[in-house]
Amino acid sequence: MNKFTSRITGLLLCLILLQPQLSEAQHTFDQQKLNTYLTTLEESDKFMGSVAILEDDNVLFQNAYGMASRGQPSDINTIYRIGSITKTYTSTMLMQLVEQGEISLSDHLSEFFPEIPNADKITIEHLLHHRSGLVSITSVEEYMDYYTEGSTRQEMIDRMIEYGTNFEPGEKMEYSNSGYLILGYVIEDVTGMDYADALQNMIVEPLGLEKTYNGMDISSDRGEAQSFSFTEDEWEESPETDMSVPHGAGAIVSTPTDVGLFLNALFDGELVSMESLEKMKNLKDGYGLGIFRIPFNKRFAWGHNGGIDGFQSTSGHFPEEDLTFVLLGNGVNYSLNDIAIGTLSILFNNDFEIPDFSNEPEPVELSENELQAYTGYYTSDDIPLEIEVFIEEGVLKAKATGQGAFPLSAFEGGVMKFNPAGITMIFNSLIDGNYEGFELQQGGQSYQFTQK
Repeated sequence: MNKFTSRITGLLLCLILLQPQLSEAQHTFDQQKLNTYLTTLEESDKFMGSVAILEDDNVLFQNAYGMASRGQPSDINTIYRIGSITKTYTSTMLMQLVEQGEISLSDHLSEFFPEIPNADKITIEHLLHHRSGLVSITSVEEYMDYYTEGSTRQEMIDRMIEYGTNFEPGEKMEYSNSGYLILGYVIEDVTGMDYADALQNMIVEPLGLEKTYNGMDISSDRGEAQSFSFTEDEWEESPETDMSVPHGAGAIVSTPTDVGLFLNALFDGELVSMESLEKMKNLKDGYGLGIFRIPFNKRFAWGHNGGIDGFQSTSGHFPEEDLTFVLLGNGVNYSLNDIAIGTLSILFNNDFEIPDFSNEPEPVELSENELQAYTGYYTSDDIPLEIEVFIEEGVLKAKATGQGAFPLSAFEGGVMKFNPAGITMIFNSLIDGNYEGFELQQGGQSYQFTQK
């Protein structure tokens, strides 16, 4: 779950769907260029999903690209899993409970789950800021064994007890899905409702959102999108997380327009007071209470991004301009950060050249024996990260410290890529049948890695 900055870190539907809704809006931009850009990504097998841009609650642009499920095109009403954008909703509900006097940011976890390690030291605020020290459930290899199966609350709590902590509460920030999973349970205990009902009562109904709810098994009958990954020149369906596992950390489904309306309401003071909103915007090591700051050139937005299965998402509200953007993808074969940069460049009428993918190098097929040359454990003096490169079911994959594994596509010259995250790994020094290192390129930065 990578942050988006402007540095970088900084099928087609009927044209009637593209007509601008400008009756009350003031901001203008080249909507046709934005549609051409996103259509180019779609036709080049780089992106499937939906995009919305709002000024206040006026929809300036909304459109969908690619398929919602096999043989079913998406449209502006298609519903997507939004992943960790869920954390902004969870944080908002917690702040509502704080305002009602039902809970305090200084309350300790021991009041709810005393059996969790360091519960007498971990506060609600620590959990919201990712400063609890709890090991994230998604960083443990065992996660891949159960994430598609249903899990009870007690099973998830037992896992968090087993995984323990990485550091003392408040010592530093380390992204932990475990913390927001617990916060979802806290909301249930305080309100006496399950998370789905609390979401409905505290956010969805007050705002009149029609396509936002706690996710279940994906159903095309409800207009929900399946997610895909691009492998071997085609889109393949991704495995489906059982939503009992991410819970308050990533279980909400929605549309881009609904997400935009939620963000607008949050920053307009309709869901929490401005005093509470300022607390949410108080950054510690770059992260607030369920939101973070997203710089783009001289502007900045507040928002969150997310990823679950093959879904990737990003969203942000620009307070000075009162503009909100939301990108929800169910098939991403290109850096979503780059897609967002292109979208925002067009939105703010900056110079932007639509990429030409017609002369892209084609991937090459390597035998498992040839892939063996890339495998090993690599470390870097540039960043405190270890990357394991290994073969799983005939596919070369990489796994960085504390992160999930991702597949690599091979190109000529020892080049491996993971396009959804904009990662390129250029392997070098083939000695005795094994590469001794690689250069990792991402977001305009490069890092050298060598075999341990």
